[in-house]
Amino acid sequence: MLTNIRYILLTALRDWLFAALMIGVVACTLVAYMLGSIALIETQEMTLAYTSASTRVIIIVGLIIFTCFHVRSAFDTKEIDVFLSRPITRSNLVLSYWLGFSAVALLLVIPTVALIAVQGVLNWHGFFFWAASLLIECLLVVAIALFASFTLKSAVTSVMASMGFYIFARMMGFFVATSESSYIFGKHWINIALIYMLNFISIIMPRLDFFSKSDWLIYGVKNIEDLKLFTIQAAVYVPLLIFATIVDFRRKQF
Repeated sequence: MLTNIRYILLTALRDWLFAALMIGVVACTLVAYMLGSIALIETQEMTLAYTSASTRVIIIVGLIIFTCFHVRSAFDTKEIDVFLSRPITRSNLVLSYWLGFSAVALLLVIPTVALIAVQGVLNWHGFFFWAASLLIECLLVVAIALFASFTLKSAVTSVMASMGFYIFARMMGFFVATSESSYIFGKHWINIALIYMLNFISIIMPRLDFFSKSDWLIYGVKNIEDLKLFTIQAAVYVPLLIFATIVDFRRKQF
């Protein structure tokens, strides 16, 4: 297991993942600083909001692409067969992959959080929970990408599926709020059906809009329920996705 984790970290270094994403994070920070500097009021607040949102997207996209292409490459080059020829179970192999990609996520989140802290923290309490939520969100995204890459036979398809799932989960709060306005369709029964459908979907899939809220950096955590929501979701969906990946992997014949 440790060998696979170390191999994933070495692959990330070899593919210049850390350097490329950190360049993207720094570039987004500079753009956010320029956009915030033109604001007439709350310059620092706007800079923090732009920086936190853009850097989160850079890290998430990088993790999804790296995870999906790494796993599919392992299947195509028969690296999976080499791992399975050693005394390691398929469950431990999947778990080692998740731990390896999670270590990559941790090494990406730490400098990002430090970069935002250097800009100036307006609320340390909110900053702490934002940083923890960003890391947990990355761990959940790694589990999503890992499940997609093990179940789908194409790296591109895995990336598209993971990105689509992430975007939909991120915008779920917007979809639910919009549906409850009752102004989408002309007929009332269609709006009611849409509300029930979206509420049901929001129950069975993670609500990523509760993770890494930029307003925590500025105003702090106003509602303690937000902290419970992203913690409970991660505690439920990460093991569930890893278990689903293991079940699918055990069914494969080599």
